Amino acid sequence: MADEQPPAEEGHTPDEDHALEVDMEYVEALPGGRAVMPIEREGRFVWLVVEGHVSPQARTEMIKDLNHIIRCGLWVQNWQPPHTE
Repeated sequence: MADEQPPAEEGHTPDEDHALEVDMEYVEALPGGRAVMPIEREGRFVWLVVEGHVSPQARTEMIKDLNHIIRCGLWVQNWQPPHTE
């Protein structure tokens, strides 16, 4: 399910991609009985969601809306680059 792509935003091309991308992945369970948990993964902000807590339609709409906010510059993530020695 994590590899499913939300509908492309109208007028958006891959050249406009920003470093941050939001995604949502379904999991069987999360610690502490949580329904959702955010994690950072290689320039992606991923919401882990216990199966059955967010419908596929809501998932698609949330990813589309959050990525739109990012592309419009309303949300900027300032992750530090990986530390290399």
